[in-house]
Amino acid sequence: MLPSRFLIGVDSDGTAFDSMNIKHLDAFIPAALEIWPMDDATAARFTEIEKVVNLFSSLRGINRFPGLLEAFERLEKACPQAQGLPDLTDLRAYVAGESKYSPATLKRWLEAHPSSELEKVLRWSDRADVLFARACEGLMPYPGVREALLTAHQKAAVAVVSSAAKAGLEKDWAAGGLTPCVDLLMSQEDGSKTAQLRKAMAQCGEGVAALMLGDTDSDGVSAHEAGAMFYPIMPGDEQASWQRFREEILPLFLAGKYDQQQEAKYYGQLKAMLG
Repeated sequence: MLPSRFLIGVDSDGTAFDSMNIKHLDAFIPAALEIWPMDDATAARFTEIEKVVNLFSSLRGINRFPGLLEAFERLEKACPQAQGLPDLTDLRAYVAGESKYSPATLKRWLEAHPSSELEKVLRWSDRADVLFARACEGLMPYPGVREALLTAHQKAAVAVVSSAAKAGLEKDWAAGGLTPCVDLLMSQEDGSKTAQLRKAMAQCGEGVAALMLGDTDSDGVSAHEAGAMFYPIMPGDEQASWQRFREEILPLFLAGKYDQQQEAKYYGQLKAMLG
């Protein structure tokens, strides 16, 4: 148990660390172009579409597997004559039939539903993880993150709430010097972000007030589904967002004064940015 009146949930990629762009530009996109070779024009269009889906739309932060499906479906519509694109039938079935998306659940799905196309998806996921780990070697958190979380940790329990793999999170948060600020580190292995927040809140005890920090609309949705408030770390303005959290938002939250009107002000800015 983590008996506390307050809980701060913190997303990792794109919120605590500048890893969202790296994940897609240096890992997911290059890995896809390795697994599904495309001509130059189609590859350029895929790159553009993947970035829009995963970085610059309300889908920012979507799990890798439905995100890949969305990007390829949009590419099919944009380039109907393109050669070498995957047959998406089996990926659609996995995304529709599974509730927890991860390499582990995809492997289990493959045992029951053998598919050469899903084998490629799994190879893409594994290759992307290799490229991502290489690109993130030595990556530090955004300026102000450690100071803000240390301040928060004096009065509140702090939980990492992330759709990333646990091993990578443990490595990144330790290397970034953030482990002393954290009581719980949860990941895709612990279910959805909503489920993770609920687990963290349950460990704090009844009546806990919770605030989720994230960089995507889906982080806000998860917060509300779990019964928490939301404060966005704005993409492209992360340092200022963290400073505002430490100096303004955290004191308001601890005083019970970070209300729906305050939340709507900042959440609305995020939604307007992501479209």
